[in-house]
Amino acid sequence: MKHLLNPLIEHAACRAFGVDQYPDVFERIAMGGRRSPIVQRLFSHKVSADIRSHKLLFIHIPKNGGTSIKRVLYRDDPGHATVRFYDVFGAEVLCSSASFALLRDPVDRFLSAFDFLQQGGGSDVTVRPAALRRLAGIDTIDAFLDYLEAIRGNWFKVDTVARPQWWYVADRDGTIRVGKFWLLGEHNAAINRFLASYNAPAIGHVNRTARSQRQLTAGQTQRVESLYAPDFELYAQVRRQPGIGGMELQRVLPSGMRLVPQL
Repeated sequence: MKHLLNPLIEHAACRAFGVDQYPDVFERIAMGGRRSPIVQRLFSHKVSADIRSHKLLFIHIPKNGGTSIKRVLYRDDPGHATVRFYDVFGAEVLCSSASFALLRDPVDRFLSAFDFLQQGGGSDVTVRPAALRRLAGIDTIDAFLDYLEAIRGNWFKVDTVARPQWWYVADRDGTIRVGKFWLLGEHNAAINRFLASYNAPAIGHVNRTARSQRQLTAGQTQRVESLYAPDFELYAQVRRQPGIGGMELQRVLPSGMRLVPQL
């Protein structure tokens, strides 16, 4: 009976909160920022005991090579939970665990996300049907950029792979809450040393997306830079200082840069 009721409950919750994906229901709740004891008790299982007891908290930004890291760290998949999610549903985890994330060149990540969405997913992960329906008929980069510009920062209207990297690491006030950042492909040795210091295995790579040979035009690159401007700045700063994070990273970002997600 449960397997019949759960899809109905999830569908109703998605409609009530105006999202396409059930995990986004809890991201919507977290955006409100109220740590209601009742809500925390009801949904405490959303942060598994496995993750609560671990010394490391990995914030998995989609399309940044994180599937392999999740698999070596946790038995339960934390998905793409943001720091805002943990702040509401697992505050003790966010405060006590050593948090880290991987960043990726924003243009390369955009192209990988576009390929991923066009193919309906990668080797191990598929795109949710509701997210695909939103993108029905969008089969060129320009059309995809048109759509992203039209949603005006409401990133709930696109699959997680196309949301900015900053979306996952900044709290409701725009403060970076992740302790360390490294770059995918450039800092693998440093990442593995960090993992080893917590007795975690070295990473490999899974969930490969078949890549096309697409390249952006100058105009398309400018549009991507506008849509994901903070990601370019985060990437540049971490490239200069591998392992930087938290307030140290916050201080070197340009003043006035907005990392505040829209409700």
